[in-house]
Amino acid sequence: MDDLPPPDVPMLVRRGQLYARRGEFAKAAAAFTGALDLDPLDADLYFARGNVHAAAGQFDAAIDDFGDAVRLRPDFAAAFHNRATARVDAGHLEAALLDYTDAIRLTPDDPDPLNGRGAVLSRLGRFADAHADYDAALAADPGAFRVYFNRGNARAAEGRHDDALPDFTEALRLNPRYAKAYLYRALSHEATGDADRALADLATVLRLNPQSVEAYWHRARLWAEAGEGAKAVADYTRLLALDPRHAGAFNLRGVAHAEAGRHDLAAADFTAAAKLDPDDAAAVFNRGLSRVRAKDYTGAVADFTEAIRLAPDDPAGYVQRGYAHHELLDAASAVADFTAAIRLRPDGPRAYLARAMAHRRAGDLDAALSDATAALDRDPRMESAYSLRAGLHFRRKEYAAALADHAKAHELDADDPHTLNHMAWLRATCPDDAVRDGEQAVRDATRANALTGHALPGFVDTLAAAHAEAGQFEDAVTWQEKAVALAADDNKAEYEARLAIYREGKPFRDEGAG
Repeated sequence: MDDLPPPDVPMLVRRGQLYARRGEFAKAAAAFTGALDLDPLDADLYFARGNVHAAAGQFDAAIDDFGDAVRLRPDFAAAFHNRATARVDAGHLEAALLDYTDAIRLTPDDPDPLNGRGAVLSRLGRFADAHADYDAALAADPGAFRVYFNRGNARAAEGRHDDALPDFTEALRLNPRYAKAYLYRALSHEATGDADRALADLATVLRLNPQSVEAYWHRARLWAEAGEGAKAVADYTRLLALDPRHAGAFNLRGVAHAEAGRHDLAAADFTAAAKLDPDDAAAVFNRGLSRVRAKDYTGAVADFTEAIRLAPDDPAGYVQRGYAHHELLDAASAVADFTAAIRLRPDGPRAYLARAMAHRRAGDLDAALSDATAALDRDPRMESAYSLRAGLHFRRKEYAAALADHAKAHELDADDPHTLNHMAWLRATCPDDAVRDGEQAVRDATRANALTGHALPGFVDTLAAAHAEAGQFEDAVTWQEKAVALAADDNKAEYEARLAIYREGKPFRDEGAG
């Protein structure tokens, strides 16, 4: 054994190649280093060790080795190409462009450096130059599937998904098992509104690579958008088995649980997401929303307070905390939060509408009316703002203005039963003779009850009042008897009092309005 000769360069090269094939990169690098100790002027040895360093993710070391290779052999096109690739991986894009350009100069008919330079140009947003390189690469080799793939990526990055799809399809024709092309084609299908094809491509990705975290992530999103919450949860769960530290998957699985009413599971997922990414406001914000749905308004206030701390310039946190304060009957805190949201986004209508509701609860009808009007100034198609303002006008005994606002809400949604019911009640019971219209009240109330299956006592009560205003007292009595039967115990006395009025052949007047 002691008489064996020391390893020579060919033996060390073979040893390095064997270790590299096994993925034992540290041993492979040591073998090539041993060879370089024996022959420090061999450019191929530097090239080989550079490839090992690159495979191990040691890009700076790889760049140094490829640099030594081109220093020793200035026409070493492959070393220029591989140094460019290592520089891309290290984030040195401009330097990579120079190396790819040298590789192209040395081997103008090789599509690989053209493709590589095109990919870098795409990342730099220089799409026209990138497409010139992709076209040249395809002219050199029409069967280069990676060029089609990269050109598809460039077109997708430009928002040209209809143009990207044929490139991804051609890449897959040339290499049907290239999972990444299915993944990216799925995203372009999604961008063009074809969710079914996107889901089919993602299924293929997972058949080819069942460990693809990206494919589970995107498919879960698509299931959620399609209303398939159980399937979304299943995919997020598979993803988390592969990557237990994926905060986004915990967050969106929490959203899916919350939408299905599983608030305990949702809260657990949001909590996990917040622990993994404590600087991201989204998880605690979503936990607050879930707590609102579970009617845990105190917990919601705490979560929205933390979301505001993490994202103080986002008005959504103030708006949602304001709603939680509103539910806790803390009108002053609600108004303060909605005011903060307005300060951050004065052109948004939502916070004005919310503050109007808080002012109404506090009894400040003037301020509420002003804010409802401000909301409509910013969004004239905000149906809920018309409905709120109509209610405020009604309480102020501004009956014509109330009816006008209900009519605007009706224009925006002709089949909203609540708007129809409000209009019918005004037209049937208003103390102002100019507002009442019994026949129209009957039509509105009849439609409102048809939409709700004659199952809501308040709506049936309105229908009875409409028939009374129209002089149809037998119908009024019939419908009021039904309203009494449907009414909760604490409302029966009021409904029975109106029934007695109709039996006397009289219409009802809402003298308590305002």
